[in-house]
Amino acid sequence: MPGIDRSITLVTGATGKLGPLIVRGLLKRGTAVRVLSRRREAARDLFGSSVEIAVGDFTDRDSLRAAVEGVSRVLLLGPISADMVENQIAVVRVAAAAGVTRIVKISGSDWTFGPDGTFSGAAHEKIEKHLLASGVPAVSLRPNGWMQVSLPSAIESIRAGQPLHAAHGNAAVSYIDARDIADVAVAQLLVPTITPGVLVLTGGEALTTRDLAGIAALTLGRPVEVTDTAPPALVAGGHVNEFELSIVQQFIRILASGRAAPVTDTVERVLGRKPRTVAAYLAEHLTAQPAKGAA
Repeated sequence: MPGIDRSITLVTGATGKLGPLIVRGLLKRGTAVRVLSRRREAARDLFGSSVEIAVGDFTDRDSLRAAVEGVSRVLLLGPISADMVENQIAVVRVAAAAGVTRIVKISGSDWTFGPDGTFSGAAHEKIEKHLLASGVPAVSLRPNGWMQVSLPSAIESIRAGQPLHAAHGNAAVSYIDARDIADVAVAQLLVPTITPGVLVLTGGEALTTRDLAGIAALTLGRPVEVTDTAPPALVAGGHVNEFELSIVQQFIRILASGRAAPVTDTVERVLGRKPRTVAAYLAEHLTAQPAKGAA
């Protein structure tokens, strides 16, 4: 296909929620993809023989050097962890030393940055600064609350006939579909020239929990209640560990302040179309048939 750059793109975090969308978007554009994963079989199950698999992780510097060999672009994506700054900076250093010509980083939400932000925002800010100083042309994407992360528990409650928990009060959030994040990431990886810096990604509108309930009620043709009580998982400490629980609590504090409500036009400017809507996402999942064997 003329005009398609077939040089290799390395994708880290390829087996999570967002990574597979980015990998498939690159493959659809005719780009050769290598994924870095600790789990060869999980990557193979997801992508078959359509990608090259580099087995390793951020903490194994030898595996990083092998993964970036012959690569022209890197999609940098990794989980929030206590050592995320060290780990992601290691990727940037190895990529720069290998002559990589472009890095696109999936960063934290814009509202997590700043003096009154969160641990993850402070960590991402350090990584972004190092990336900017690395000499590699790079752009950091700061996506707002992902629908695929923020809304599944609400969808589960709605389908079960339970009320939605307004954990962050009446504050609105401009939720973004992970598929739009992936589409912007692919566009930034493949566009002939990028403008180094930061792109803030949001959906096209800011919605409160009561707005979500109203949309769901219209979709299902029945009332959906909202309660101001905290979700049971937070009350019971139902997350994996104290570190994760502290991150969630930081997010809720900032969300309640309204800092996640601003709407940008970045998705439309980059992709030439409107962002996917929360109404479409809820309709897609609320009207889907439960999997066989599901409660």
